[in-house]
Amino acid sequence: MMVQPYDDDHLLIVLQTDHSRVAGLLAAHWGNDTFAAPRPYASVVLAAQEHDQGWGDWEARPTLDPQGYPIDYFGSTRPLGQVWLDFYTRGIERVARLDPYAGLLVLLHGVGLVNRGHGLLPYMPDYSDLPAVQDFIAAHERRQQELLDTVRQSGQYGAEADDARVWANYKLLQVFDQYAQFLCNRYPLTSTARRAVPEARLANVPVRYEGDASDVALELTVLDETRAVLQPYPFDVSPLEIRYPARLLPRQPYPSEDAFLHDYYTAPSLTIAYTLQAA
Repeated sequence: MMVQPYDDDHLLIVLQTDHSRVAGLLAAHWGNDTFAAPRPYASVVLAAQEHDQGWGDWEARPTLDPQGYPIDYFGSTRPLGQVWLDFYTRGIERVARLDPYAGLLVLLHGVGLVNRGHGLLPYMPDYSDLPAVQDFIAAHERRQQELLDTVRQSGQYGAEADDARVWANYKLLQVFDQYAQFLCNRYPLTSTARRAVPEARLANVPVRYEGDASDVALELTVLDETRAVLQPYPFDVSPLEIRYPARLLPRQPYPSEDAFLHDYYTAPSLTIAYTLQAA
């Protein structure tokens, strides 16, 4: 879950599962005269919408860090250890059962979370030196090949299953995830209290699947507390409204997990609404 300051007395908590829904909405509206819509559409949108749903196992009963505070998602792989690796594996397999192509993308994303996005996201922590993470990577490299074989043998996905198309869709998934993090990591949108990750400028953004079109960089510019501009604009509507739920907890260390869970389960909720628009 995302843990950030709300005011002097409260923390704002946004669940990873809700952040995933925002990523799915971005994927669902991606595409216009300049940017190609995702292909295969349902598989890419499903991958974006469900990419962090493995977190739901832990978020049903989250734990505290050694100082008694809720554990933030960023950098959580090391403190959560095998718990993180296990719930992410379950999340990958859940999506793969629904749609093997979507599962393949979520698998690539999961491995990317421990190796700096396969080189695309250098600001992220690199956990590939940890023995348990090395086992996780090795097991998922084998599973990746199994899922690739499945989608290619099915005949359902055609050219979308070749290496270049899968990689392009993985890069799109990172765009949806990164901007969903940006939106869910700030309240209000102008807040600078949160660490400056992810960045407002994202490179390596695919424009089209065919032809010689090169990747572009997108730039998000915050206008005010609820609105931001994205250039070049990749969505099919402008403005695009984003809504997600959050909850407020006291900004304090907890003496026990039971005390924390009481406040977590009874926390006041609010709905946050932002808009993305063309310049």
